[in-house]
Amino acid sequence: MECNDWQAHIWRGKVAAAARAVIPTGYRELDRVLPGGGWPLGAITEILVDGYGIGELGLLMPALEALTKDDPAKPKKWVSWVAPPFVPYAPALRQHGIDIDRLLMIHPTAGMKSRLWAIEQAVRSGASAGVLAWVGAVIDPVILRRLQLAAEDQACWVLLFRPANARLQRSPAALRIQLAQARVATRVEIVKCRGGRPGVVDLAGFALEGVPAA
Repeated sequence: MECNDWQAHIWRGKVAAAARAVIPTGYRELDRVLPGGGWPLGAITEILVDGYGIGELGLLMPALEALTKDDPAKPKKWVSWVAPPFVPYAPALRQHGIDIDRLLMIHPTAGMKSRLWAIEQAVRSGASAGVLAWVGAVIDPVILRRLQLAAEDQACWVLLFRPANARLQRSPAALRIQLAQARVATRVEIVKCRGGRPGVVDLAGFALEGVPAA
């Protein structure tokens, strides 16, 4: 399944349709084990990593290309980045087919409270097709639940990057994965998957070098 055909593969049920819509990841091995065959829309996805800037964005390139592709039938929306720890490298993003004019960089004032507020506003505004945000290991569960409800309401793809030890904290996220290098492959450990089961997928041919910072 090609990533740019994601709209044709959105599954819409009578109950919680937005939460069950998906964007194919662009990796067949991963799509096969995820309910609906991709990243869940209208829900939180958490990516857990040992350190930021190791290329974790590389896994998201097909989905970001799909989200920033023009669709005459739909209004243009942002893909908002909240508090990225690096400056995205524009030429590499363009090389992956991403329209960088649709990317909105948000840098809140210091403090996790203002960062979480900015994330919630970016989701609730309805102006974002996706929100990528970098947050801490410990977050008030009430705030996480509020973000989950906002994601469902706006059918927004909300992706939170968190330190690996965040897996010790309970989360309402529909999907939680942890990334690690496994020889010549990238190991995607599915920690939690609503409607599916935990497991491990090794993506050969994809390495965590990913997209370099500027």
